[in-house]
Amino acid sequence: MIQVSKNVYVETGMTACNVGFVTTKAGVVMIDTPMRPTDAIKWRDEAAGKGKIEYIINTEEHADHWQTSYFFPGVLITSQETRDKLSKAARERVMDSVKRIDPDALPLMEKYQVRLADATFTDKMNLYVGEHTFQLFSLPGHSSGGIGVYIPQERVVFATDIVFHKKKSWLQEADPAAWLASLKKIGGLDVDVIVPGHGDLCKKEYLEEEAGIIRQWEELVRSAIKQGLSVEEAAAKIVSPDPHPKQQGTPMTEAELHKAMISRLYTLYS
Repeated sequence: MIQVSKNVYVETGMTACNVGFVTTKAGVVMIDTPMRPTDAIKWRDEAAGKGKIEYIINTEEHADHWQTSYFFPGVLITSQETRDKLSKAARERVMDSVKRIDPDALPLMEKYQVRLADATFTDKMNLYVGEHTFQLFSLPGHSSGGIGVYIPQERVVFATDIVFHKKKSWLQEADPAAWLASLKKIGGLDVDVIVPGHGDLCKKEYLEEEAGIIRQWEELVRSAIKQGLSVEEAAAKIVSPDPHPKQQGTPMTEAELHKAMISRLYTLYS
């Protein structure tokens, strides 16, 4: 666990997304939850050692951000888009995931249910806890339901999967135009530290590299479409412009992810 600022703690070493919490005079606010139930129990106990867990914020609808929210107390907040999508999420898919990535946790899953948000918003909202303000705002691009969490008193922003710091960026459901706009939103904040969805902590200087990767993907796929290439031909011809490795422990092979991202962009631009 890394202490990012006086009251912000982050864990970047768990399976899939980064998770964090903020201690306030009125309790603990958690941002995202681990993907593995055994990690969730340890993280819950770690946070509870700093104070009562009052709120949980899930920053998007992909399972690595919410799968274990069931195990945490507190009021759960997401975007409305995320809640709508999770209302259709199947318990069976979570169980299959746990069997694959955390089989020792199966005894914990007897009464498991997908947890839906207690409170939602569509564009932005402020949450006031103790002397801290949590500015929640829409941050689409990687996913349609993504949100950022900015804590001005700490000069820290949780950027969800709009930032993959030196890890391969996943565009399998992306809207590149929205992604680039979201990066500009983050760049306009007064922060010392960005907590990316994946990878180590970073600063605003990295945002231009992230934006460059997204722009290059756009250019390569648009060019392939102009050449009349099929998705399969484009997947064979295009060399990924992303120089960073795929995070270990994430689903899909490199080839599967490569084709999925190109297929998504073909759907948008064809």
